[in-house]
Amino acid sequence: MPAPSRDAEKRRATVGRALSLLVFLAVVCFIGLYLKSNGDLLRPLMDISLVDTLLLTALAVTMIGMNGLFLKAFAAKFGIDLTPPEWFGLASITAMGNYLTPFSGGLIARATYLKHRHALPYARFLALITANYLVVFWVVGVTGILTISTFWHSNLFFWQIALFFTGVVIVISVLLAVRGSKIPGNNRLARSINAALEGWDLIRSDRTLLGTLITYSLINIILNGVLFLAAYHAIGCEVPVTTALLVSLLSVFSLLVRITPGNFGIQEAIISLGSEILGSGAGIGLLVSLLIRAASLIPILILGPIFSFVLTRKLAGNRK
Repeated sequence: MPAPSRDAEKRRATVGRALSLLVFLAVVCFIGLYLKSNGDLLRPLMDISLVDTLLLTALAVTMIGMNGLFLKAFAAKFGIDLTPPEWFGLASITAMGNYLTPFSGGLIARATYLKHRHALPYARFLALITANYLVVFWVVGVTGILTISTFWHSNLFFWQIALFFTGVVIVISVLLAVRGSKIPGNNRLARSINAALEGWDLIRSDRTLLGTLITYSLINIILNGVLFLAAYHAIGCEVPVTTALLVSLLSVFSLLVRITPGNFGIQEAIISLGSEILGSGAGIGLLVSLLIRAASLIPILILGPIFSFVLTRKLAGNRK
């Protein structure tokens, strides 16, 4: 019986990779055709200054560092003190892996290193990481509600965005309120939610860790908002801080759908839709998304291979 199960897993993995490739190619074709039919959209990209490029790249590197600090906090929960090359390097490798493969491929490299270098229990560690998504989405939802409440606009869609953020906060709050709660079912979504709830039981009893995760989430939100504001500015589109922040908050939810490498297409769709709803235009939103992606890829494709080499050597030395 185990053999057919393994064969079924392999078939599902193959189908998943094929589907991911097809979706990726479809997205590339769609974006290419859209930009070709709207040639004027590309002109602002030709005028981006060196200062804007460096600012966007620096912000992208800072956000990689923040992801590394999340990793350091999780490892500390198990008594492991990651060095700066480890937590920053693993964050860089994870980002690179997620861009090169679908379904969060970067997690595999990170998990392999932590297991062999520090004997970190992967299942519990994964539960913590998954639970952190609930914390992040909850903080994003609260921030979205506060932002809309403070800067309410007559835009017809503002109340719908407010309703979305409110729904996120309510659903997550209900899930986290019941200790030991489980979602019935054995599908991928149910397993992910149950892993998150298991991780939440580890986090809720550690107020220091919970406070750290909330603080890091808020810093990430601010950095992401500044990144979006800088991207809008770089292409000559001056938008209110509120618009840049709300679009950046909406973009976070692209993490929920990991079909293509780097969520390519999913993130672009959400940012374009958010930008259109908030009055900046879908085309401008697409440019902003592509610019942010390019600014992120520059450090990722440089730092990822460097730290892959450094940490692989460290791991090899640990096995001797």
